[in-house]
Amino acid sequence: MLTNFEQIANCFAHPTPACLTQPDILTAYAGAFLIAVFLAAPFGWKMTVRDGRGSLRTFRKLAVAALDIVLPCAVVIVAFHYVRPDALAGVERVPAWRILWHATAYALAIGGLVGGVAAGFGLGRLGARLSGAASRLGRLGVVIAIDGPAASGKGTLAKRVAEHYHVPCLDTGLLYRAVARDVLRAGRDLSDTEAAIACAKSLDPATFDDPALRGASAGEAASVVARIPGVRAALLDYQRDFANSPAGAVLDGRDIGTVVCPDAPVKIYVTATAEERARRRHGELEKRGENVRFEDVLDDIQRRDARDTGREVAPLWPAKDAFQLDTTHLTIEQAFNAALDIVEKRLAGAAPPPAA
Repeated sequence: MLTNFEQIANCFAHPTPACLTQPDILTAYAGAFLIAVFLAAPFGWKMTVRDGRGSLRTFRKLAVAALDIVLPCAVVIVAFHYVRPDALAGVERVPAWRILWHATAYALAIGGLVGGVAAGFGLGRLGARLSGAASRLGRLGVVIAIDGPAASGKGTLAKRVAEHYHVPCLDTGLLYRAVARDVLRAGRDLSDTEAAIACAKSLDPATFDDPALRGASAGEAASVVARIPGVRAALLDYQRDFANSPAGAVLDGRDIGTVVCPDAPVKIYVTATAEERARRRHGELEKRGENVRFEDVLDDIQRRDARDTGREVAPLWPAKDAFQLDTTHLTIEQAFNAALDIVEKRLAGAAPPPAA
């Protein structure tokens, strides 16, 4: 781009009507506009991939801001030209007109840059959508409910699905594990209803990364406090608030599709035989250095299944409109691909399975 820098700088310092229409100045304006477009496009792409609905709101705000600046400037220029045909030529001779004209010229330049940013952001957003990289969940605010018994693989699937769609994920089992931990640390019995409810109401999400919540004993304790109706009621609002994320969300647990998010458009019930689930859990514990017998792990799995399915409040049971995914003979990658297939079919409008 061949321009006279001094001429351009002088024109911007003293934007007379004559200089603003010179080819070099118009070329500089166009160049600045294109630079704004190219710089904004990657941001439009990235935000659309992460949060489709949020990117749409941002694009609208940018476009409205550009119009709010440019349109008044256009009105002033038209008024100068048509109300007083000689006004543009003599604008520098009248101080009031000169101030108004300079302000209009500067505002028009700013509006053009904002318009370039809006255009670039919009092109990036369009590219993400056309390429398929855009978060479909983010555009729809979809909730994916993944339920299933212990060690069925639902937690791993939930994390993988959430990462794939760039949406937040909540392992609701951690809530009950944290409640059980706090009850025990307070020196109370897990069956102490009053203590459990109090711990559930004062739960601190910042402690969810506590390694103590990952052990087998934590899972066993969680299934005890989970039977207390007051505990489940205290944790319900937290789970539903999480599910209301504008970008969408993935929640895994035992009653997500039946109680926490009964209207979730995508429900998956992940299961496997007790023996296979015990084998997986036994392998996990051995990797952590815990010396446990396979038979003891299987007994634990079966006891938890009995408690979870037999409790009076929110028992473990597939939602009537949930897709059931048996992972007994599937690898992690195969199960993940099967889960994605279910999600994509539902997002494309496929009907849920008929109630059993």
